[in-house]
Amino acid sequence: MKLFDDFEAIKFPEENLIFITSREYLYYIYNPKYDSWKKHKNAGNDHITVANYPDVTKKELEKALGGKFPQKETDFMKCCHPSQLNIMNLYNLLKEDYPNYISYEEIDDYVYSFLSESNIPYKSYLKLKELFDNSLALKQDNEQVLMQINELAIAIIGRDIFKKEIGIIDGHNSSSYFWIQPVRIIDFSDTNGIDNVAEMETSEISIEEDDVDQFLTPFLYKYFDDELEANKKRVDNCSDDEQTSYVSGFEWYLTHNFYTFSSIESMLKDIRDTIDALSSGRENEYTAKLREKRGRATHKLCYVKGWTEEQIKEYNDNSPTEDDTEAELIIDFYQRFIYRVESMIKVGKEKGYNLISFMGP
Repeated sequence: MKLFDDFEAIKFPEENLIFITSREYLYYIYNPKYDSWKKHKNAGNDHITVANYPDVTKKELEKALGGKFPQKETDFMKCCHPSQLNIMNLYNLLKEDYPNYISYEEIDDYVYSFLSESNIPYKSYLKLKELFDNSLALKQDNEQVLMQINELAIAIIGRDIFKKEIGIIDGHNSSSYFWIQPVRIIDFSDTNGIDNVAEMETSEISIEEDDVDQFLTPFLYKYFDDELEANKKRVDNCSDDEQTSYVSGFEWYLTHNFYTFSSIESMLKDIRDTIDALSSGRENEYTAKLREKRGRATHKLCYVKGWTEEQIKEYNDNSPTEDDTEAELIIDFYQRFIYRVESMIKVGKEKGYNLISFMGP
C-alpha cells in the first residue's frame, strides 16, 4: 500500500509481520502477536523488493496504529520505544510535539546539542518531554524553559551546554562535520578505498566544516604533503577517465587527507605559537589569515528564486570578509584540539597506526 512520500506498507506473511519501507528499504516492523512496533536495527540499509509482497489493507494498518492512518514518518516513530530511535528521530519528535517552544531558535539549538552530547539520548529525550509538558502546563516562557534545559543538561551531561565554544565532538557526527582519527594504510593500490584504510574509530573526533575552514585550514593546507605515498594513491572515483586518475591536493569531500604524526606535531607547534600570538596581541604567519572570513557565510549566490540580479549582487557585496570570533574562543578551541590530537598520536602509536586522517563531509 502506498503511503506518504516514498513510504509503503506491505505484509510479510511467513512471519505474520507488517513492514514499512521507503524506496524499498526496510524501516519499521509491526508484530501483531505482541501488538508492538519497532524500528529496524539496520533501517534504510536493507533492501527488499516490495512488489514481491502483498499489500496491507487500510483497516489492518489503522488497527496496528491504534485506529489512526499514518500521515508522516513520525507516526511510526511514536509507536516505537524511543531507545530504538536515533538522535535525529528524537529531535524531530520533539519539534513536532512542542512547536511553540522549539520554533524559538535558541531552544532548538540547545535541544539538538543536548541530544547529540548525551551518552544515552533516549533518556535525555524522555527528560526533555517531561520538561516541556510541565512548561506547557505552567505556561512558562522561552527564557524559563532555556534555564531549565541548562539545569537538566548539567545534571545529565555534567557540563554547561550553554557555554559558548567552538565545538569538538567525540566520535563520528554524520552531519556537516570533518572526521579526524588515526589511520593506517592496508592496501596502497587505492588509499581512497573504504576497505584499504584501517580507522581507529575509538579516537575519532568531529569538527563542523565551517570551523575547520575558518580555524584549521591555514595549518592543514601548509602541512598537507601531496607527495606522501598515502595521498598520492587516492583514486578519484568521480573521474570519467578510462585510465586511473588520482585525487590531488587537500580534498574537502569524503576523501582521506593523510598526515604523518611528525607533520601533525609540527602543525601543533605552530598552533601553540598562534595561541601565544593571540594571547599577547602579536602577529605571526597565521593571525592575519584567521581574520579572513571563510566558510559558507562567504559563498557567493548565483540564483535565488524571486530575487533580482541587483538583490543577489547586494547580498554578495555585503557578505562578511572578516571574522570577528573572540580570541578567547579560538584559544580555547586550539587548546582542546591539541589535547585530543596529541592523545590520538599517543594511542595511535601504541596500536600500530602511523597517520592522521582529516575527511570532510
